[in-house]
Amino acid sequence: MADLELLRHLCSLRGVSGREEEVFDAIRKEVSPYADKVETDALGNLIVCQKGRKRAPVRLMLSAHMDEVGLIVTTVTEDGLLKFSCVGGIDRRVLPGKCVLVEGKIPGVIGVKPIHLLEKEELGKAVPPDDLTIDIGARDRGEALKHVSPGDVAAFDSGFDCSRGVVTGRALDDRAGCAILIDLLKREPEYDRTVVFCVQEEVGLRGSAT
Repeated sequence: MADLELLRHLCSLRGVSGREEEVFDAIRKEVSPYADKVETDALGNLIVCQKGRKRAPVRLMLSAHMDEVGLIVTTVTEDGLLKFSCVGGIDRRVLPGKCVLVEGKIPGVIGVKPIHLLEKEELGKAVPPDDLTIDIGARDRGEALKHVSPGDVAAFDSGFDCSRGVVTGRALDDRAGCAILIDLLKREPEYDRTVVFCVQEEVGLRGSAT
C-alpha cells in the first residue's frame, strides 16, 4: 500500500499540465536511490529503469501522469479581475466559488456576477463560461499586474484528508498512481521494469504519446 504521507505530499505540489517541474523534482528525489537509471525525454517525462534478478523476453513498462487540470490567465480586466482558460477537461459549471492559487502563491477565488446585479432574464440561467473570473483582491488592473500576468497558471487550492477512512484531495488524478509506482520502485524487481511518470496527460495524453 502506498504511503499516505507520500500521497499527501504529492497532492500538495502544483503541477498544471506543462508546468510539472515541482512534481517532477519531488518524484525524482524519491525514486533515484532505487533506480539503475533515471532519464528525462524532450517533453519532460521522468523515466526510471530498474534491473531485475532475472531476464525476461519482454520488458514491463508502467506509467502514471504527474500533471493536473488547472487554469491559465488570459486577460486582466480594468477592475483587476483575471479572465482565464481551462487547462485540461474541466466542467466550468462547478467552478464558481472554487479557491485557486496563481503561480502557487497568489490566492484567488472564482467568482461570477453577484445575484443582486443580475438582470431579470439572467436569473435561473447557467453562468456563461466567459463571465467567470478569478478575484485576487486587486483594486484595479495595475494592482493585479503587480502580482500576476497573462500566461500565469492557477491550480485549485483544496486540502487533503483521510480522517474518515476515505481519501479526498486535489490532484488525486493521478498523484495516487504516482505514489503507487514510487512504492513499487522501492521493492526489488524480479524482472527488468521501466516506470514512466508522464507529463501533459490532461491536455491530450502528450507525455505518454512520446
